[in-house]
Amino acid sequence: MAEKKTGAAKHSADYRDREKKEAERLGIEKMTRVTATRTKLGMSEAMQVYGFSQLQELLQDLHLSLLACDREEQARRLKRPDAPAFELLPKLARQFEEATRAELKRDPGDEVITPLLAAG
Repeated sequence: MAEKKTGAAKHSADYRDREKKEAERLGIEKMTRVTATRTKLGMSEAMQVYGFSQLQELLQDLHLSLLACDREEQARRLKRPDAPAFELLPKLARQFEEATRAELKRDPGDEVITPLLAAG
């Protein structure tokens, strides 16, 4: 036996259908984004500085700005040779160093010995 929808449920379903059809008509697609914390903070700061109230508005402007450039400028903006692939924080470096020393104590013999340079 099929459940009967209440008036509010019917209204909600109708609204979602209308919104979906309108998005299809306009060619709007939803995108899920995963953002690093520092990137998110930077975007929030940019929103405040440049008067954006919604992240979607800022991202749309950035997309349009990139697409308005010629291919060479797009490539220049997208290639970031000066940007590191990751940042090794001092805390993480210390944790790695401590773990390495602990491992060497548990299983000695894997130490790196620097070769002596030949004199003269």
